[in-house]
Amino acid sequence: MFKKLFAIICTVSLLGACASKQQGADLYGNASGGWKDDVNIADLQPTSTTEDFADEVNAVVYFAFDSAVLNDEAKEYLTEQATWLKDNPRALIVIEGRCDERGTREYNLALGERRANAAASYLIAKGITKNRIKTISYGAEKPVVSGSTEEAYAKNRNATTVAY
Repeated sequence: MFKKLFAIICTVSLLGACASKQQGADLYGNASGGWKDDVNIADLQPTSTTEDFADEVNAVVYFAFDSAVLNDEAKEYLTEQATWLKDNPRALIVIEGRCDERGTREYNLALGERRANAAASYLIAKGITKNRIKTISYGAEKPVVSGSTEEAYAKNRNATTVAY
């Protein structure tokens, strides 16, 4: 009797753990494998896919001052991301464009958008379907690093890919 009860408890625990490891397509995606039309990026919550992606690839690409041009290192990281996304076809991504604090709010939002779009275009060219990608620009609004040094500025000039 005790063995049966223990087996049932273990099975229920295992099923519960599996059920909580939903991926982005389960939570935010539509039947065609892309983002739902009504998804609000601000409402997204990390999933197990978010953690897996961050653990397995370089999720951040950096840009030169006042530029949205991908350098060789950025292309290498994005190629790595594309490979991971092909291996995980249910994963959906958001690419967040950022800038350092120099420049006007409007200029930085536009530059952050160009950076996010540059990364998205590269992934699309590598075979990732456009409906799996959303982009957003934070401009200088959500810096990765606080401060007004060249080092802080360099870290904030980026496009960060987050998987769901």
